Amino acid sequence: DDPASRPDYNPGFSPAFAGFSFGAPHRKGMSQYGALGRAKSGQNYEQILKAYYGDIRIENREMPSTISTTIGTIAFEDKYLRGIAEMPAVWADNGGFEALKAQAIAARTYALVSGRPICITEACQVYSKTKNDERWNRAVTETRGKVVISNQTGKMFHTFYASTSGGYTIAHSSDGHSIPGLWDTTKGRDGWTSEAYEKIGNSPWFYKAWYRLRSG
Repeated sequence: DDPASRPDYNPGFSPAFAGFSFGAPHRKGMSQYGALGRAKSGQNYEQILKAYYGDIRIENREMPSTISTTIGTIAFEDKYLRGIAEMPAVWADNGGFEALKAQAIAARTYALVSGRPICITEACQVYSKTKNDERWNRAVTETRGKVVISNQTGKMFHTFYASTSGGYTIAHSSDGHSIPGLWDTTKGRDGWTSEAYEKIGNSPWFYKAWYRLRSG
């Protein structure tokens, strides 16, 4: 549904080729902009997480007091999780607070499952020691101790997530937990792309011509 992606589109010069982006994804697990779209559509954090991770439940577990990172040992709930810089806190002002809570739970689970010391970059999950946002802190506090548990294994698993997935997340296995592929729309396959949750979330990366750098 993008005219510039049609085979008969004439850009005005020849030969030519075009590149199109369906996001900045690995396409596994939670789409962050999709989570925003789901929150804006009335879904709560549990519904969001179940949509992306499949046969799961949310449980309260005893948390460690600290976590070992590549920049040292940090208090887990009250410092490390409050510094996770993976989702814009401003989304809470635009109907996305449930997405922030879903992100907090996914990030908490991911951190507990990952090896030590955990890195603080995109290679693991981004941590900023200077982050201090009241909206994000509230999301962390209101989900304190909550993690994603597989109903298949009874254990936590790597809760992968990324900015976007192009409206479809791929089937994969994570630590013994199997996650089915998902048409991330209001109507399954029939809703792609016009009713994709990433589109509802106004993702600047969903199904766009590659006309600018990622940093732009």
